Amino acid sequence: SVAAAVLVDDRITDYAVRIVRATRTFPGIRNGAGPRGAIALVRAARAMALLQGRDFVVPDDVRRVALPVLIHRVIVSPELEIEGQRASKIVPALLEKVEAPRL
Repeated sequence: SVAAAVLVDDRITDYAVRIVRATRTFPGIRNGAGPRGAIALVRAARAMALLQGRDFVVPDDVRRVALPVLIHRVIVSPELEIEGQRASKIVPALLEKVEAPRL
């Protein structure tokens, strides 16, 4: 595919992995994303870069796609679910805690 030709720096891949790992330890998330979540995050970020007219991925591409990629891959803890919290609110909070690489 054309998106597969989009360059992904190792620091971007590491960023995607750190985001996915954070879903497994973040307060309020009972079950986090697995390794395929990181793969999906990088693939979607490549597509986002392509849509932006670039042949390389930047951290903002990963952030832009993180919610749609991860929202169905995380399960909110029952306590927060009872309070009306959803993954759509927790994932953005998680993204704030994971430091993006400087390229």
